[in-house]
Amino acid sequence: MSRTMDLFERQFVNIEVQAEFMESSMARSTSLLTPEDQVGNLMQPVADDYGLEVSVGLPQVVGHAISSKNKEKVSKDDLSRRFAELKARG
Repeated sequence: MSRTMDLFERQFVNIEVQAEFMESSMARSTSLLTPEDQVGNLMQPVADDYGLEVSVGLPQVVGHAISSKNKEKVSKDDLSRRFAELKARG
């Protein structure tokens, strides 16, 4: 009986791991296939209902490369600016 229960437990754990892997794989693949405008169209009504600005939290695509020296400074400046905007709202 004990051996049967151990076998069952091992199989259950294996199935659980496989299910988690499949769920994460599906989530990644569908997020890459969903057009950005459709995501925005879904988020906007909810944001309107709660008085939120959707564009503030979404990263924007940068059209030019930033040198490695300036990346850290730009990142800190951007975070400081965003933090100040949030404090002003609050």
